[in-house]
Amino acid sequence: MSDAPPQTYPSDSRQLIVATAGHVDHGKSALVRQLTGTETDTLQAEKERGLTINLGYAYHHFRTEGEPAGVPITLGFVDVPGHTDFIHNMLAGVSSVDSALLVVAADDGIMPQTREHLAILSLLGIKQLIVAISKIDKVDESRAVEVEQQLSELLATSGFSAPDFFPLSNVSGEGVPELKTHLMALAAEKLSLEMEPSDQEARFLIDRSFSVKGIGTVVTGCLRSGQMSTGDQLVQGLSGDVARVRSIRLDRDTIQTLHAGQRAALNINLDQTSVKRGDWLLASPIHHTVRRFDCRIQAAELPHRFKPSAQYHLYHGCGHHLVNIRVLDPDQGFCQILSSTPLSLAYGDRFIIRDPAAATTLAGGHVIDLFVPRRGRATEARLDALAAADHSAQIAMKKSLDISPLGVNLEQFRLNHALRQDSLEKLCAVINPPPISLKANDNHGGYCLSQEHYQHWCDRTRLLLTDFHRESPSEGGIAESALSNQLNFPGAHKILSQMLELMCSSGLISRNGTLFHLPGHQAQLNREQREFQEKIQPLLKEAGKVPPRTRELVEMTGIPLKAMQRILKEAGRSGSVIQVADNRHYLPETISELASFTEALANQDEEGAFTVIAFRDASGIGRNLCIEILEYFDAKGFTRREGNSRLIRTQKENIFG
Repeated sequence: MSDAPPQTYPSDSRQLIVATAGHVDHGKSALVRQLTGTETDTLQAEKERGLTINLGYAYHHFRTEGEPAGVPITLGFVDVPGHTDFIHNMLAGVSSVDSALLVVAADDGIMPQTREHLAILSLLGIKQLIVAISKIDKVDESRAVEVEQQLSELLATSGFSAPDFFPLSNVSGEGVPELKTHLMALAAEKLSLEMEPSDQEARFLIDRSFSVKGIGTVVTGCLRSGQMSTGDQLVQGLSGDVARVRSIRLDRDTIQTLHAGQRAALNINLDQTSVKRGDWLLASPIHHTVRRFDCRIQAAELPHRFKPSAQYHLYHGCGHHLVNIRVLDPDQGFCQILSSTPLSLAYGDRFIIRDPAAATTLAGGHVIDLFVPRRGRATEARLDALAAADHSAQIAMKKSLDISPLGVNLEQFRLNHALRQDSLEKLCAVINPPPISLKANDNHGGYCLSQEHYQHWCDRTRLLLTDFHRESPSEGGIAESALSNQLNFPGAHKILSQMLELMCSSGLISRNGTLFHLPGHQAQLNREQREFQEKIQPLLKEAGKVPPRTRELVEMTGIPLKAMQRILKEAGRSGSVIQVADNRHYLPETISELASFTEALANQDEEGAFTVIAFRDASGIGRNLCIEILEYFDAKGFTRREGNSRLIRTQKENIFG
């Protein structure tokens, strides 16, 4: 390998980022200066106090040997504070690195921040650790050996096995060239393979924001996933503002494309005051924020008992948030976190938890699921789902399909893993046996269901229809809403609808109008059923939102009251008619129309609430009938009453189709 002066690269430079770690005054900044020639302590307060306060950045550029021009590689350093008062800056610095350089002074040996920094590195999942034993010019050789032995024992308990040790002196320079050569070799080895096209969308984590005269806003940070190029448009994670990437610089060098894991400075068109450390720039297809997410937490030492009412400090990326933590399963470490502020997250994102006083590191963890259920967050089924989801995308999809009788929500899965749409499609295509795809209305997302679980619903549906035909041979079939109720289908109604359509197209079941039945079934209608279809059903259809009362139907049809009640009861059993009140019946399609109307009415209010009076005035239906309709909706779980107002509880498709 050979050193080369920085220049403008026609193509992107490969990069390895290393964060320093260790106790204050152990020589981290001085070592970075020896390795790169850059002074990272730039603040006046840092120079006056002789310690690092904010994050510092330095780079060493070189090219590999053996090729005509060599491959440009950048060795980047993030110099973090060692003093406990600035641990929040240290956490921001190590959040986006590949490797860590632990610096321990030979005269002091292991100190409090040595231990805490090691714990943080371990909890953040940083596996590659290099150890520099500094200040060997101040001790004899036996002391340096003793410190190395002590460190070996500590590192073994922290999950770091057989790290490389480099005794050195920042004063004399002894040992520094060997460390530099080792780091350059690691960079070349790690980045020697061709970069694979990313399956993920771009997620850029900002750690600095400033304005340059004549250029505008510049943000620096690390691309955590995907890739970006000059001219791309990204979305600021929290505000949703669109940021166009005007140019990309790696240290002093302009590049056209940035890959995952690389640090760079971006010149963007947003105002500098609107972006800050901890913000994210995202590809628009994955712009999504949450306040609640499920995760797996690993305690730093002994398992910590989190108090649900206490507020803890969560450090994610370069951001700091106050959160509440609820333990779902202490054995597996599953927890649910509620943040006071919105978060931009993806599966696998690491974070650190500190105590309510922000004085002690308690635990670390990683994100599993951004889409937490409203109920049953700690049920056995939910915990099984979290265990299945806690894998890379390919494995998580397969395991989730295996255990979920309702399938996998593809849009949620894509957002959870920050996947490109074409990557999601390829991921599903390689699963064997091929899953059943159920598309959403917009042809994106939808659900994916394993063939085994699809067959389960097919078998249950055919068995239910067989029993129904045996008990009610005169019925033409059963309506979809009644079929859903008898199947006890807990998923979205549109998913069942598509499964039923698929069963029909494959000849497993048949449909006549709105009624489903087994192929070949011929209903022999009795007199009452014929009278319903010929006399009652047309009247209910014509009346629309205000159907006749039962006694009015008697007068209009001439059918005796008891016979009318018997006919309506049988029709209700098959789902051909819906009883809303003692003397009021609706056709299923009319109920669906009323449910759509109710949703639209609720959406007109900022709080999503409406009153009986508002429903009456907007619908033109009498007050008493409005009350009957809304009480029916309450009973079905479609609406919820709060005082004099009502709120929508779920989408109407989930209940009425």
